[in-house]
Amino acid sequence: MIISPPFIRPRNSGESDPSWVSRMMPVDINRDFPLNRHASWHGGVHVLHTDRHGEEGYDRIELICAIADGEVVSFRSPSSTDKRDTFPLNHDGRTDDGYVLLKHQTDIGENCSIVYYSLYMHLMDRLDPSIRVGAKVWRKDRIGQSGMVSETNAFHFQVFCDNENMLKLTGRTTPELDITRDGRTDTLYGDIHFYLPPGTRFYESVSDAASPDTNRLNPVHTSTEPLFVSMTFEKGDCAMVTRRQNTTTAELFDLVGEPLVNTDASQTDDVRRLGLRYEYNLYETAKRLYPLNPSAGFELLRFGRVISTGHETLTPANAPLWRTVSFPGGTGMVNLASSDIKKFSDADFPHWTGWRMVDDDTDNNSQCNSPLIAGLQESGHLSDLSSRLVCHFPLEWNAATFDQRYTWLKTGTDDISAMSEEDYGRLKSHASALCFDSGELSTGRLWHFPPVAFISHFRKCCWLSKSELKQIVPRNALRMAGRNDYRWEAITYRDGAGSVADNIRTHINKAMQKYLITTPLRIACFLGNGIQETGWLGSMEEGYRYTETDPRTHQVIRRYNIWYYPWYGRGLLQLTSPENYFDYFSFRGRTCPENSRNTLINEYSRLYLHRNLRYTNNHLSDTENNVPENIIRWRNNVSSDSYEATSSAGFYWVARGMAPYADADAEHVLERCSVTPRRSGIKIYYRSPAFWRASAAVNLPGQIDNEFYQGLNGFDARCCVYGSAIAVLTEQKFPDSHNNPVNEKPESDQLRRG
Repeated sequence: MIISPPFIRPRNSGESDPSWVSRMMPVDINRDFPLNRHASWHGGVHVLHTDRHGEEGYDRIELICAIADGEVVSFRSPSSTDKRDTFPLNHDGRTDDGYVLLKHQTDIGENCSIVYYSLYMHLMDRLDPSIRVGAKVWRKDRIGQSGMVSETNAFHFQVFCDNENMLKLTGRTTPELDITRDGRTDTLYGDIHFYLPPGTRFYESVSDAASPDTNRLNPVHTSTEPLFVSMTFEKGDCAMVTRRQNTTTAELFDLVGEPLVNTDASQTDDVRRLGLRYEYNLYETAKRLYPLNPSAGFELLRFGRVISTGHETLTPANAPLWRTVSFPGGTGMVNLASSDIKKFSDADFPHWTGWRMVDDDTDNNSQCNSPLIAGLQESGHLSDLSSRLVCHFPLEWNAATFDQRYTWLKTGTDDISAMSEEDYGRLKSHASALCFDSGELSTGRLWHFPPVAFISHFRKCCWLSKSELKQIVPRNALRMAGRNDYRWEAITYRDGAGSVADNIRTHINKAMQKYLITTPLRIACFLGNGIQETGWLGSMEEGYRYTETDPRTHQVIRRYNIWYYPWYGRGLLQLTSPENYFDYFSFRGRTCPENSRNTLINEYSRLYLHRNLRYTNNHLSDTENNVPENIIRWRNNVSSDSYEATSSAGFYWVARGMAPYADADAEHVLERCSVTPRRSGIKIYYRSPAFWRASAAVNLPGQIDNEFYQGLNGFDARCCVYGSAIAVLTEQKFPDSHNNPVNEKPESDQLRRG
């Protein structure tokens, strides 16, 4: 699932993603979610907007964009300004009536396909020419122009779904999360959360972080109330935040102490000299604390539990996860791996982070009769929690149900005076002018999400649907056939049922979640290499068999294997050489004979240094080295088993430290590269210092700082994937021929859409 706000402007330096999303969507406080100024249900928000001509980051006329890939369900072209300025559209101020309703189908996890809708109402002037019923719309595509509503420059924006998809999106329809069991594993993303029941013990210190034994530890606190701990990984850091329930308002949760950032980072694990950065050092920490199976240990560190139970076994089974956690009055060490402590992620929409499902207004009118909402209003805390309430009530754009939803206005309430028949009639005429045929959505109740929070929340998901992954594979790629001899070649991408790409997509997504390849820039660097190395997700092993032919007669002279056969590249990031394979086997908790390991590593190093011996004096074969059958099987599985193919790539990512390079935002400034391939005309691709360094880290570590080194195989083709990934995953613009970042998409027709 890839999503963005309906307005897209440059991000300020140091601005967090949630802050940027909020800045893109300034909300009219009188037309907020979930209630409007009359205290009736309001399914969305009014996003304020005035064109700012000439201001940096603004187009001359700024247009609303689709928040995600979707399909046009229905639309209405905006009426003329003359019609807008007169009744019934001008009821309590000039109001535009153009709208677009989009249906979005995507994935948020394994076997977790979802459907939701976004509505853009009060659009003016004209819609984009591409808007027509059934038309495909891509994220960031322009829809139309923000108009006026009740004399205010704004448009109405809402996000909603039916009950079936609510259960898929959030996992529940109850107000609070079930904390008697662990959370979902079919979809898992964002922050990790822990429920600590009363009676949880905190210890002063732990001398052996690999041991669960507490007999010799000094307890400093035993909790007497439920505590909720959130673990956030971001750009190398790890923050631990504790909350507890407010003593007067049950729906509120208060922070306990200060956020603990990198408190448990160890100097021992800082082998790359990046400082005490807990996340960047997770690979070394996993090897130190869980040497019998660091891969399973990595999941424990990342998720608080082992998720890949069909492939990973924590050894020993009771291995602990000791973390420093705040309690009222201090901090202490807690074994978060304890079975008494329940584990969740943002995919569970934890109520202690503010998410609450409101389904206690069971009538079908628009008056808010929710006891939960009423209680929050009475306590004065509705504004504190409204941004994360998901509410169940009828869609407000059906003219046929207007009387059912609004007749209560004629009798009034304690807070609202009764409306006269004349005023009610005028309101009905105004609403009818704005309503539209909503088909199957017009009956019953729908779940409405707070729009700003919905977008911010699901930007942390990063699970790629089949369509989203396909778009990252460019239509063409550059190949260097010789010095300054480029070829522009069409890419054949196969993702039908049973294809390599189709079979491996779920495993790619799971590996990216495990190894924290969970930001657009990290994914762009990861897949920019992996997609190219696997021949556009066509094969999980390197072409190791060569044929030599007579240049005159084209007769075959001989066929031979690449010199490092059988230790050639396999997997999504093409694990290559005995040392890398044995390191991966060790990471997976597999024991290999030390003499075989050393002999093969030394032989590979000898041949690497002496090119003239690679085909005349080569001793890498399995037979010659008596390589055990289980090692041969493990090695072959890296290409034949989708889990191994992606697990080995994730291992490569963390073992080679690609994340710090991908995280360098300022280093992702795109350079527009122009080449003239044979018989193809001028073609454009894009590179950046960050992508070079991330690519070199896994391919040529010695050349990380040599940005224009020519020896990285297929780097130009990797850049073609990287450019498409930047377009599909981010909001970054591409430089034009004058190096101005103004283009929405890569040049040379690279995006694979349709």
